[in-house]
Amino acid sequence: MTVLPARAISITDGAIVIAAETVAPRLGLDPEALQAEMHRGQVCCLVETGVDQDEGRTRVTVRYQARSWTLVIEPDGKERVTTWSASTIPLTTRATSIHCDQVAEQLRVSLQNMATAGLTITYGGLARLLELSPPNTIHQITLALERLMEEDAEAGRPFIAALVLSKARGGLPATGFFDCARRLGRFTGDPNGKEARSFHATELAAAHKFWGGCDGNRIDAVALPGDAHDP
Repeated sequence: MTVLPARAISITDGAIVIAAETVAPRLGLDPEALQAEMHRGQVCCLVETGVDQDEGRTRVTVRYQARSWTLVIEPDGKERVTTWSASTIPLTTRATSIHCDQVAEQLRVSLQNMATAGLTITYGGLARLLELSPPNTIHQITLALERLMEEDAEAGRPFIAALVLSKARGGLPATGFFDCARRLGRFTGDPNGKEARSFHATELAAAHKFWGGCDGNRIDAVALPGDAHDP
């Protein structure tokens, strides 16, 4: 177990902030690259809180591609948090990413409506449609989309997340979509190759048919002001 200095982490109003210099090396990145990958929505974070015998503990898992790092925060009676331990000890937990759950719920409703109309939308357009508050609105969308993909995979449904496209990738989702699909056992291949375009076309048609009851031929990208900055 590695104990981190308290200055590496801060907690304000329940929000946990970990210094980029602390996380980046553990994900095989430098701090600047970590910030860039977070902006692209390629770094995922899950916050869990302990229950039962683990009451008072918080576990933060940060994932980038094939690498992940887990931080367990230990409380004591005097300070809110005093011990910062990088550890993989098992915890009995419940997810505390309530905001992510709320965004995912809103997201599914919005995407189902788009599927009914045979539409797609960009990441930035979706963030504005849901009126998400900065910072990291695209990252919020990315985490929520991954939540939906996990739910769809578990239920054996097409990925409704296929309706969300990146203007920078010529009508494909961001690479995180394919990375998540790979983790869920649905995609193999290069996220930037022909396999990705073929997989997405199939998944998008299936999503429109399943979620919207349309034939997938009426697809118009929804572009809202500011989409030039989409991933």
